[in-house]
Amino acid sequence: MNKKWIYLFLILSFFMTGCWDREELDEISIVSGIAVDPGEEKKYRMTVEAIISSEFGKQSAQGNAPVVTYTMEGNSLSELSNKMNKGLTRKLVFSHTRVLYISEEVARKGLFGFLDFLDRSGQFRNDFNIMITKGNPASDFTKITYPTQKSPSLKVNTQAETFTDEWGGDPNVKLYDFISSIISKGKNPVAASLVIKGNAEAGKTVENNKALDPEALVVMDGMVVFDEDKMVGSLSLEETRNYLWTQDLIQTSLSIPCGEDSEEAKDYFLDARITMSKSSLETNYKNGFPHIKVNINGEARIQGLHCPKDITKLDVFTDYEDLIEKHIEKEINSLITKVQEEYGVDIFGFGEALNRQHHKKFLEVQDRWDKEFTKAELDVYVDMHLMRSGIKNKSFNEDIEEKEE
Repeated sequence: MNKKWIYLFLILSFFMTGCWDREELDEISIVSGIAVDPGEEKKYRMTVEAIISSEFGKQSAQGNAPVVTYTMEGNSLSELSNKMNKGLTRKLVFSHTRVLYISEEVARKGLFGFLDFLDRSGQFRNDFNIMITKGNPASDFTKITYPTQKSPSLKVNTQAETFTDEWGGDPNVKLYDFISSIISKGKNPVAASLVIKGNAEAGKTVENNKALDPEALVVMDGMVVFDEDKMVGSLSLEETRNYLWTQDLIQTSLSIPCGEDSEEAKDYFLDARITMSKSSLETNYKNGFPHIKVNINGEARIQGLHCPKDITKLDVFTDYEDLIEKHIEKEINSLITKVQEEYGVDIFGFGEALNRQHHKKFLEVQDRWDKEFTKAELDVYVDMHLMRSGIKNKSFNEDIEEKEE
C-alpha cells in the first residue's frame, strides 16, 4: 500500500474515533439506591440516593454529606425517574444502582406496577439487590449513614454480600431472579428484608458517620415470601439460612446442643462450620400425592467444643457427625412444613424439579401446583462429613477438668 494512503487512513481514524454518547462525570449524578413507598396523593413515592462524588475522593472530601436524596410522588417509576431533575441539577444515571428498597406496604399490594419498567428499561443492570423494608419508610434506608461505607446503599449491598459469605442470611435476589420466579409455575419469589435498629432520625446525620456507637444501623432481618408479586409473609434470619440449604447457596456456622443426658451437660454446645455443601431437590408422585425430597451433602469442621466426650475417639467423632446431620434435618423439615401450612406457596422450586424430572406429570398439575405443594410428603436427607477439629484435637476444657479431679 502506498504510504500516502496509510497516512490518510491514520488521520481519518484519529478524527473518526470517539464516544458519540459520552457523558462527563461532572455532568451526571450516579444513583446508588432507590426507595419505593406508597404515595399520599399519587400511587408511589420514589426516593433516589445520588452520590456526591467529591466526598468520595481522598483530596476533595470535606466531611459533608456523601449522598443527597430527593423524593417525588407519581403513578409510575418510569415517569418519576425522568422527572427527578425538578429538584436535582445533574442527569441521573441508574446503571450503578446497588439496592432497590421496597416498603412492606407496597410489597403486600403487589410489584407488577413497576417491575416491567425496571426489566424493560436499558438504564438498569441486573446486579442490584431487591430488599423489602419494615418498620420505617423505605426512604429512610437511603439516608442512614455508616462510617466505613459513605453511601447507605453501597453499605447495604456490601453488607449483604459479606453476610451471605460468612453466615448465609441473604437470599441474594436480583431483578432477573425475582421476575423468573414470578413467571415460573413451579416456584414463587422471595426477597431479603431489612429493619433499622436505633433512632432513624439521628442516623440520617453526618455525626452518625463519626460515632463509635452509631445512633442507627440498617440490619438484615431475614426474608419475605411472595405469592407471585404480592408479599404474603416473613421468615426469620435462621429460617432464611435454612432456606438457603435447599438452594445450594450455603456456607454457615451452627451451634448444636451436645445431646448429653446429664443435667450438667444441658448447656454444652458443639460449634461447627459448614465449609462445603451441595443440595438437590427431587419431586415425584406416590399414591396420588406429591412426594418432595431434599438431599444435602457437605463437609464441616469443629470451630468450638464444650462437649464432655473425648473427640480423639473415632466413635465420638461419628456421634458428632450424626448430631450435625439431625440438627440440619430438623431445621429444614420445620421450615418447609411452616411454609406449607402458613403461606401455601412453593418458594423452594419443588415444582421446577417436578417439571425437569417428570414433565408430563407437571403439565397436569402446573396450574394448581401450590395447592399440591401444601399436601406433599417431605423427606430430608443430610450426609455431612466432619473433616477437621480445628488446629487441635483435645480441648483445654479437658485439661481443666483433669486438673480439678
